[in-house]
Amino acid sequence: MTEPLDDLSVAEIPTTFHSFPKLPTEVRLRIWKHACFPRSQTDHGIHYVTVNIVHEDFEEEDTVTLDDNLEGYDEEFTVESDDDGYVTLTAPKLPFDDPAGLSRPNASACLWDAGLSTACHESRLAFAEYHNLKGWRELRKQPINTTETNLWYHQAYPSTLVPHKKDKNWCPMTVPLFDIFCIDMSSIKKLPKSLYSMKLLTPFLNTRTFTIRESWNIAIKYDTSWNNKRVPQEYRLKREKTPRGLLANWLDRFKDEIIPEPSVWIIDDSVEWVARREKTYTPVYRDCDGEYVQIDWEDTRLDGAKGNVTRFFERLSDVLDEDVDYVPFRTKKIVKLLVRKDNEIPWDPNEEF
Repeated sequence: MTEPLDDLSVAEIPTTFHSFPKLPTEVRLRIWKHACFPRSQTDHGIHYVTVNIVHEDFEEEDTVTLDDNLEGYDEEFTVESDDDGYVTLTAPKLPFDDPAGLSRPNASACLWDAGLSTACHESRLAFAEYHNLKGWRELRKQPINTTETNLWYHQAYPSTLVPHKKDKNWCPMTVPLFDIFCIDMSSIKKLPKSLYSMKLLTPFLNTRTFTIRESWNIAIKYDTSWNNKRVPQEYRLKREKTPRGLLANWLDRFKDEIIPEPSVWIIDDSVEWVARREKTYTPVYRDCDGEYVQIDWEDTRLDGAKGNVTRFFERLSDVLDEDVDYVPFRTKKIVKLLVRKDNEIPWDPNEEF
């Protein structure tokens, strides 16, 4: 991406401190780029977002699939579902106007670059160069080749979330192919009970051009309160107006493997875990507070036993998998677990589960 500041030779290290505006332009740009969100094939973002339901008017033919700005949709090759629906995602409010000293209410990765993209012309230039936005725009303008390998919507294209209503001039950037989107559960009654009703509309950068993502990474934050009550029978669990009740509804339709759907993640901020010697923990997912990695459900720990999140999902699996020709722990195989990297603890060779 960019040359690390650590790579400066001894001869290049200044002996006198200069205020930032007086530094050479090249040095300032390198500093700006060094501050950008670290993106690569193994570095991705976690965004904490609000879901917006897209309302269509079929009588007026005001529908998503008839929008002239839609690219990458082919009705002939699209598998439809009775539950089809579309959503957009709203970014958190920028924290710049919050009183000093207050803890950050949202650690969404899109906030990482917010200062760069709003500070000044030079910082925006560095931001655009670091993320190769010019290259992406040029790719989109190219004629489609015979193999269609240069179609922007088949790649890790940059997109933007809907900015908060008080931040209309901000373009919170994401990469929908790789990033994880953790859903705000405060308005759980308004969220669709089917993942097929959550096809994600993602713009190309901050333009009107957009595409539909049927498969994307949707996450819920785990809470220990899920363990407070016994997991009831499936039909009762699905009636709960709780995150675990909504999760049960989402997972029910995973029996149909023909129709693409989002990947479901659970994020546990507090559980400790042990690393397997033969496993490499990449990619790394980041928000503004820390780094996260995916682990196996069996690798969580609490006082020498499995962590609470694993215990919950074992009970959930027993309930949801009962009528699916009983595939043991099918639910745990479908749902992925994300934990904080710094919660790793040493492996105890005397453990016996």
